[in-house]
Amino acid sequence: MLVIGAVVSSSVAGYACQNTPPEARNAGVEAQREADKKIGEANKQAIEKVTQANREGAAATDEGHKAAMAAQAEANEKIRETNRVVASERDETRSWGQKELDSIDGMIDTATTHVQTATPKAKALFNAAIAGVRQQRDALHTELAALETRASEKLVQSKTQFSERVDRIKLDIRNIEKSN
Repeated sequence: MLVIGAVVSSSVAGYACQNTPPEARNAGVEAQREADKKIGEANKQAIEKVTQANREGAAATDEGHKAAMAAQAEANEKIRETNRVVASERDETRSWGQKELDSIDGMIDTATTHVQTATPKAKALFNAAIAGVRQQRDALHTELAALETRASEKLVQSKTQFSERVDRIKLDIRNIEKSN
């Protein structure tokens, strides 16, 4: 049996050694070529996936920028519209207030013209009384400038108070005229 084991052992060893060194080297080179080919394909696939991901990321970024720009443009338009409305309210307030002040100035001018034919004592009384009215009118000029800067919700209340003051000044002018 020992002889059979030695024969089998030698035949297996002989089978493994059937490749000559150049054949073994060629087999190793071929195995390396196959490995390199598979590595190259794997690298190519990885690069393609990274490139695709980069493209998709860039596209998403572009879409995000476009959406942000559209939102900003919409916000800018709303801001411009709000500014137009506010400017319009200010212009209307300025115009309305100036008409009220012009009305007071006209009444003062008319009263001043009428008093020219009065006695010197009446003129002196008139001038003293109208001086206070002119101070009130000047205060209204300042108040009108402040009205223009008020927010819409406060503007209505402020305009009402302004109108009440105008009415009081007009009443004062009428009373001054009557007393002369």
